[in-house]
Amino acid sequence: MLNKKEDYHIHCNYNDHSAINLSVENIIKKANDLHLQTIAFTEHVRRTSEWTEKYLQEIEYFKNTTNIKILKGFEAKILPDGSIDCPETYLSREYFLIASFHTKYQDKYNWYNALLKAIRNESVNVIGHLAPDPEISLTDHEIKILGEEISSNNKIVELNAKYKRPPIEFIKIFKNLSVQFHLGSDAHSIEEIGNFDRINDLINFIEHCGE
Repeated sequence: MLNKKEDYHIHCNYNDHSAINLSVENIIKKANDLHLQTIAFTEHVRRTSEWTEKYLQEIEYFKNTTNIKILKGFEAKILPDGSIDCPETYLSREYFLIASFHTKYQDKYNWYNALLKAIRNESVNVIGHLAPDPEISLTDHEIKILGEEISSNNKIVELNAKYKRPPIEFIKIFKNLSVQFHLGSDAHSIEEIGNFDRINDLINFIEHCGE
C-alpha cells in the first residue's frame, strides 16, 4: 500500500525557482502540521553546485526538532551518456538520490539507453517523474524491459504529483513485474508538500488494479 504520510520528493529554497519561504525549517514545520511520517529533501543538484554542504548541515540541524524520519538527498539530472549530474561526493548510499530527466531528447535510442544506465547505477535510489518525451513512444516490450531492470536493480519508481507520472501503461506493466512505488509531491512550495490529490487516480490504480 502507498503511504500518503510519506513524501519522498521535496525541494527547498536552495534553487532559483522555488518559493522564497520554502526553507528547510518551514518544510519540517509543515510536515509536522500534516502529521507526515517520512520526508525526503531532494534539492536539484549539479556537479558544479557549491551550496551542498550548507544545505546538508541545515537539514541535519533541524532534524533534531522533529520525530519525522528525514532523508537527506538530491534530485539529479540523467545526462545523455547515462551518468548522473551530481558531485561524486554524494554518490553514495548515505544520501537519497532521485535520478530524472530534465532535458528533452529527440532520439528514442539515446533516451532509452541513458535511462537504462541510470537504472543500473548503484548510487541511484529512485527514478523520478518517469515518462518519455511526447515525441517518443515505447512498445509494451520496451516498457517491460525497463520494468525488469528497475526490479532487478532494486530501484523505486515514484508517483510524481507535479507531473502526474508515470503513465498508466507504464504502471500496469511495472506492477505485474513487482516494481516498487512510492509518492513524491515534487514540492516547490509549502502548499504542495504531502499533497497527492492530483495523482489519486494513479494511487487508486496501483492499489486496486486486479481486484
